[in-house]
Amino acid sequence: MKKTRHILLILGLKGISIFAQLVTDSSFYECFRIRPATEGGKNMTGKKIPFTLSIVVLIMAAGGTLLAQSGGNFTITKSVIAGGGGSASGGSFSMNGTIGQSVAGGPSTGGSFSLYSGFWGGGGSAAPTPNAPFDYDGDGKTDVSVFRPGPGEWWYLRSSDGGNYAAAFGQSTDTIVPGDYTGDGKWDIAFFRPSEGAWYILRSEDSTFFAFPFGAGTDVPAPADYDGDGRTDAAVYRPSSATWFILRSSDGQVGFVGFGLDGDRPVPADYDGDGQADVAVWRPSLGQWWLLRSSAGPIAFAFGTSTDLTVPGDYTGDGKADIAYFRPTTGEWFILRSEDSSFFGFPFGTAGDVPAPGDYDGDGRFDAAVFRPSSSFWFANRSTAGILIQQFGIPGDVPTPNAFVR
Repeated sequence: MKKTRHILLILGLKGISIFAQLVTDSSFYECFRIRPATEGGKNMTGKKIPFTLSIVVLIMAAGGTLLAQSGGNFTITKSVIAGGGGSASGGSFSMNGTIGQSVAGGPSTGGSFSLYSGFWGGGGSAAPTPNAPFDYDGDGKTDVSVFRPGPGEWWYLRSSDGGNYAAAFGQSTDTIVPGDYTGDGKWDIAFFRPSEGAWYILRSEDSTFFAFPFGAGTDVPAPADYDGDGRTDAAVYRPSSATWFILRSSDGQVGFVGFGLDGDRPVPADYDGDGQADVAVWRPSLGQWWLLRSSAGPIAFAFGTSTDLTVPGDYTGDGKADIAYFRPTTGEWFILRSEDSSFFGFPFGTAGDVPAPGDYDGDGRFDAAVFRPSSSFWFANRSTAGILIQQFGIPGDVPTPNAFVR
């Protein structure tokens, strides 16, 4: 069998020469076998990567010792496997032994590490921050977006290129429930029709739609990714019996959870950082939050008053949703840090503003944001990119990032 030659380049620092070595198929593949890792539930051990011409660059520090990184977690959300003859969709890829030094192409401080300049693109982060809420174009940022109840129209401003998108889908009596139901990294336009107890999903991939019955007219829709498969699950909270009904996308089965009291409002989010949304309720009569964390167990907090609006999200960037509320009478935000249960507050907005939190700059942290109906202006206090002021919509529009504010 004809052998393909490959070039292995090793670059040194501090004046060390550049070496080039030709290696045969067998030695090259042996060097770059994928060891213990899994992808999509399949064992990837021993899978070969068929590059015809492969260039691997190793940066080595001369005169010192490069330490293997022993702390933190390493995750590759885009793998070289995708471009080399194997599927890399779904799942996550972990590295337990890596150089982990700042000279390797990206930051290596703190407890989390990003892979820079991989085989797929180069020159930047391997992938945008995943799972930004209300991200309709898949660029890792929340999009300024509204639902217009009168004509049943959805309008959003794509953060990726500044373009507009509009779709007529639903009617004024529907409850909007957008989410990534198909798992393509883009949020789908969706609504729950109480009169039918039915869900309608407009696929982001091709603008076709599907529908299915799930729930009753008095149920409160509470969609989220409860099974951690990267897809939003249809779910409802039934106040009369304090029961949650969750249609898991991973296996198509329905889960039942009794949690809460009549009068509670559902506030699901990933409060323990395990990648699965947790069943949770806000009890306005007592100003209490009750969380049934999927990994860390139940916990409760007293935080807020009956007239406050719930805006939970990961404002501190630790991978866990923080309990939070917006006080409409004063335009103030209050955040209970998931790290240590301390809190902070700040003014952002005025009386009459509609809270619309999300990750508008794609840095992995929730940003306080409001929509001002009187002028159709948006104000977002972006944690990295600074203040955003944007006019979008008309009076009477409902900001879609307000869909699950209770």
